[in-house]
Amino acid sequence: MKILIISGPRCGSTSLMDNICLLTNSERIAEPYTNPKELITREPYPYPLELSKKCVAKMITYQIPEEYGEPNQFLNFIKLIYKDYDKIILLNRKNLQEHFESFINLVVRLNKKNVHAPWYIDDIEKHKRNFHIEELVPHREMIDKISIELSIPIIYYEDLYGEDREKSFNIISKLDLELDSNLLNEKLHPQNKYRQKESKRPLL
Repeated sequence: MKILIISGPRCGSTSLMDNICLLTNSERIAEPYTNPKELITREPYPYPLELSKKCVAKMITYQIPEEYGEPNQFLNFIKLIYKDYDKIILLNRKNLQEHFESFINLVVRLNKKNVHAPWYIDDIEKHKRNFHIEELVPHREMIDKISIELSIPIIYYEDLYGEDREKSFNIISKLDLELDSNLLNEKLHPQNKYRQKESKRPLL
């Protein structure tokens, strides 16, 4: 099965991709058209992608191949390629403030620290003044637009990785990914989230 995950930054797309790949033994294609200036650890994939019969590709909003055009053409790009896949998964978040805080952590750590390592709210407090919450709005709205254009429902981070594991199981089951839905549900348990609830600061 060829699966395409389309997500804004920090909506749980990496964990979902990695675990689907693990449970289905599929090829992993992570952000194939990342801007090299943003991710200096590797080069973008060639365009167009050569898809194996079993693969999971994850694309982040506004990342498109330079050969195709500019980032603001992301919607048209997705409309061009989505039929190459058997399954499309759209991810977004409900809570804008928490989304914003996670986004700050991503940018601060990018190319410096592991962006998939556990983190605390204390880690980003001094950086908040350098970011504006409006930066995330276009990413969130883009997922909404794709959902409308392609008639594909959005899966929300809070539902997939939330405490209600029966709800998350039902979401996973309906995706019909040809894997053990119970096992994937376990792997997406909120205890595995990057963000830690407790503060790092010791209590006085």
